[in-house]
Amino acid sequence: MKFQSERKDRSSLGLTIYQNGFGLVKETRRIVSPQATDEIHFLDVARTIEADSATVSGIQVLEQNYDFDFADHQQLFSKYIGQVVAVRDPELDEERQMRLLNATGGIAMECLDTGRIFVDPSGDLILPPLPEELYKQPTLSWKITPAELDQDVHVAYLAQGLEWKAVYVVEVRDGKMALTGWAKISNRTGTDFSGAKLKLVAGEANRPSSPLFPMAEFSAQNNMKRDAQFEEHAFSDYHVYRLGEPATLQNGQSKQIRFLSAEGISAKKTYEVERTSRQAAVKVHFANTAENGLGMPLPKGLVKIFGHDTDGEWEFFGEDTVRETSVDEQCSLVIGKAFDIQSDSREMLREQQEGFEYVTYVYELANRKSENIRIDIVHRFHEPNWKMQSSTHDYEVKDAESIEFKVRLGAGKEVAVEFTYQVDRRRGAIY
Repeated sequence: MKFQSERKDRSSLGLTIYQNGFGLVKETRRIVSPQATDEIHFLDVARTIEADSATVSGIQVLEQNYDFDFADHQQLFSKYIGQVVAVRDPELDEERQMRLLNATGGIAMECLDTGRIFVDPSGDLILPPLPEELYKQPTLSWKITPAELDQDVHVAYLAQGLEWKAVYVVEVRDGKMALTGWAKISNRTGTDFSGAKLKLVAGEANRPSSPLFPMAEFSAQNNMKRDAQFEEHAFSDYHVYRLGEPATLQNGQSKQIRFLSAEGISAKKTYEVERTSRQAAVKVHFANTAENGLGMPLPKGLVKIFGHDTDGEWEFFGEDTVRETSVDEQCSLVIGKAFDIQSDSREMLREQQEGFEYVTYVYELANRKSENIRIDIVHRFHEPNWKMQSSTHDYEVKDAESIEFKVRLGAGKEVAVEFTYQVDRRRGAIY
């Protein structure tokens, strides 16, 4: 006897969604069969299921199959090759009996009355009833030892088309920040998930670069829930955010759920230039600490930054991406270019002397603002084996390839930061 299990038999559903386009579906269904059953059809699974990932507990499975014949017209027509079908002319209200010869790259049919061959005939194609073995929806089927069943069956499988991204909204006011984090969750699996226990995993699990299933396009719906709360905890080398109440993800839906809200965050604004800068980059720095109103691992994501104009109106400052930021780590965001802070940098001199090169470089900075500022110069060396010879300003060596100057500049002032470094061009030179 065959037994069909549908979503109405479900007693629990869980989704663990990863940031790189897939998720783990976990569900429990009660299976009750008063007669001996040797085959179970587990319906209502995701169209994008990775069938070889499916695991089952609660029954002893002898053989597992994944069936999805009814995926498109071509697979459907392939079931009727050689059979007689009908083609109806809606204008004349007439039907012709034809034999389906081919359905690959077009439809070829033979008219039973005349023997003539038609390619892609016009009219409505009417097919006989579906073959019994044709599955109308994705189905996991299991062959088991015949037995009467009254038990819970637990099934888990991976599916493409589930994804989440972190999106942050920042409000800057009087040197303080308010930060709201939204989890943007997308479902493109071809099935609905209702009342699911939801977990979001921050960090990327190692997966093939190409999805195993093509992603269909769906129209997106927006759905915000402001009172939802996530609980965060570490899991292996990842961080997991668990929603405290069940969530529903309709197929083709994009939903945003708040997972973080913090106010009164102390932040510092700086200006930074590099070799190619013409205007200084405006950066905002803050500490991800409990003392600073945060202290929660921040998943990577897009950050949109807003502030208030002198008239008090809300305005957009810029946006940046934040990398994964651990607790007690510093975070920096670039929000735009400073209109009134210019930089002109160039190489002034390069001389050769007995296997060495001496390079003189200058940054000419101008502060057109009406306030005193600090400009950070991050200079990266293109040459290996460099050694500083002289400099007009103090600097800090950041790593083997870069140094940083912190230059204070008064309102309406200009300054030139000049330095000379030595490059050892002797073969095999090592400092």
